Amino acid sequence: MGKYIWSLDISTTNIGSTLWTYDAELVELKHLKLVTDRSVSVEHRDIHKADIFKEYAINYRDKVREDFDGEIVAVIVEKPLGGSNNANTVALLHGFNGMCRYILYNIFKVKPMVISVHEARKLYCPELVKTKKVKGEIEERLSFPKEYRNNKKMYIWEKVSKEHPEIEWLYKRNGEVSDLSFDMSDSYCVGVAGLKKMGIYK
Repeated sequence: MGKYIWSLDISTTNIGSTLWTYDAELVELKHLKLVTDRSVSVEHRDIHKADIFKEYAINYRDKVREDFDGEIVAVIVEKPLGGSNNANTVALLHGFNGMCRYILYNIFKVKPMVISVHEARKLYCPELVKTKKVKGEIEERLSFPKEYRNNKKMYIWEKVSKEHPEIEWLYKRNGEVSDLSFDMSDSYCVGVAGLKKMGIYK
């Protein structure tokens, strides 16, 4: 039975999903759109979405067993950003991320590796890491090109697109890249970072 690694970018609206072989080969890039019925009260929507994700994760585990004759032996999850001015949004994102990680732990019996957005980008985009001497010590800083500083997700998406031109992305009606595509590329980014930390991705 083959060993697989699953990396995820989790938000309360969409979840990006990347499946890897244990030798860091990309298997597939997917997304899950979390849609709730209006009959679900606002205060319970996170629980309802967690149920949707739980069913998806169970089905995905079974799919890997049936389609690839394998099992998911490691899970990598991106930690949500905490920079929003809305404290309620930050709390919701972190709370939902924790719910999903607990679900993953119960299904796969492994504790998910958690990687921050900053660390994931540093590890996936070493070309953006600059060193600077601060108070006598060398510090590493992530520096995006000027044209991407207000749209860092676009840089990540473009890099993944160049590495894997075979991937079919999702677009808005006006031709712009869909947020779902950004979630997919972010799950790839955090996956590479996790694989590097595990010593698998060279």
